[in-house]
Amino acid sequence: MEESVEVFWANFEKETGEKVLARTMAQRFSSPKDRGDWGLLVLSPTGLRFRPTPGQNWFSSLFKASSAPVPSAANEDVFITYSSMLSLQSPGRKFLDFLFGTPFLAFNIQYKNPAGEGHVRFAVDPKSDFLDTLKAMREKTR
Repeated sequence: MEESVEVFWANFEKETGEKVLARTMAQRFSSPKDRGDWGLLVLSPTGLRFRPTPGQNWFSSLFKASSAPVPSAANEDVFITYSSMLSLQSPGRKFLDFLFGTPFLAFNIQYKNPAGEGHVRFAVDPKSDFLDTLKAMREKTR
């Protein structure tokens, strides 16, 4: 049985205890060599939340023998409060990036965490206003 979109987001808000202000699909990269994982990127009044979605892309499904099995459950959310964000940067694009680079809008977040500092890169749909909303929310909480 398929859950409606409204019910999904109502349950998401109940589970996290926060209102969803903006949302999009995104790819998260933990390191430069990381292939990235896909998930939901959500803005709330207190921070940014990335919820990985277990799955297998169509390309890797062509090579099932060489790929890892798809996990049956989602990993834990990554939550970064606005107050812990040290920097938010959109790397500039070079000329050839427009021809051969990713069509997604990438941005980097450096943040404080209990272990010191963390760094994560996200890629989102360039047609969405997610990055502008994130910048505005971050400014509002400073």
